[in-house]
Amino acid sequence: MDDNDKVEGYLVAAAFVDDLRFFGTAREREKYMKDVTSRVKVTFEKPPVTEFVAIETYQDMDRMLSELKMPKYWRKAAEGFKHLFPNGMKVRAVPITKYDEKLLEEVATEDEVKEAASLPFRELLGVMSFPASCCKFELKYALSVVGSRRVGWSRKHFGVLLKIFEYGVCTCDIGVIYSKGLDPHGDNIVYAYADASLKLPRPHGCRIVMMNGAALVLTAKKHTVTAPSSCHAEVKELFNCGISVKGIRNLTAELGMCQQRPTVIYQDNQSAIKIANNRGSLGVTSRSMDLDTLSIRNMVEDHEVATKYKPTDLQVADMGTKALAEGLFTLFRDVMNGYALVRAAHPSYPMSDMVYKGNASKVTSALTVMQVKVMRMNWSAKE
Repeated sequence: MDDNDKVEGYLVAAAFVDDLRFFGTAREREKYMKDVTSRVKVTFEKPPVTEFVAIETYQDMDRMLSELKMPKYWRKAAEGFKHLFPNGMKVRAVPITKYDEKLLEEVATEDEVKEAASLPFRELLGVMSFPASCCKFELKYALSVVGSRRVGWSRKHFGVLLKIFEYGVCTCDIGVIYSKGLDPHGDNIVYAYADASLKLPRPHGCRIVMMNGAALVLTAKKHTVTAPSSCHAEVKELFNCGISVKGIRNLTAELGMCQQRPTVIYQDNQSAIKIANNRGSLGVTSRSMDLDTLSIRNMVEDHEVATKYKPTDLQVADMGTKALAEGLFTLFRDVMNGYALVRAAHPSYPMSDMVYKGNASKVTSALTVMQVKVMRMNWSAKE
């Protein structure tokens, strides 16, 4: 940075065992390459590098799009586990159903565990966990729920895992796609969704931090504490989302993309929003969430985050708290990963037939920070 705190150059490097990918401004790249070469023996590939740790990169500079997905990885995995599907794999539009959720609530008996002990439950779960952490974010909830049975599973539990794998394979051409000039929030503007569902023994929460039309981070997991009410669970997830947002805001600031305004976090619980924005004392039944509440209130008062109500049927993070019907899951998935936005703006861009094809206004409503009077694109434009 110069004397005015303006970023003059940057370098970002991602290392994975013996593979390293880096990018940045020309001066910093050249300096880095010279320094590394003087210390260790390395081989630099000629750009563009289209794959890194099985993540394939597709860039369309005319449309200003950057897509990350892992079709080769999934197809190789499908080949390795094809013996588990003697009749072939089925096409699945959702990774998990409400019926599957009910099955996973059942604890396997000792006899069932012994009968299913030879099934590659942990191996298959691990194979799917990697893409779910990289660019197949919509699998996070399903893997979190089925992962609760990894210490003892039955054939029924393994059957649910096979369904999730089938979904991953048949949607292997769907990852995440970032865009420039399409997101109604603006370019390089961070925003987020936070939601929680009240379950026993503990709530399941989901938070999604997004920028440039697609998710940067998606976390879907059980809370570590029991919640006495849905409001308590929502405030807890709002706090968790605030922590994630602060981390992303710090990272973007280091890259010279300082967030000039509070980051909007969408919530579908009015009580949680009121608690986060009110300095008054909590009621007797809410005092157990004092620390989380004080923390999220401080973030609001410090203008780091701002809460905004989003109806449940447009709450994208709902996909990470429960199994959803095909239509709603597909909408939320493709709003989260950017495909619905790109399909509406660039209908000729090649993508999977399983991408959301519904009303573009639904996509806009799920994304909009406030009533967008002038969209950054013409939804009906044909290329």
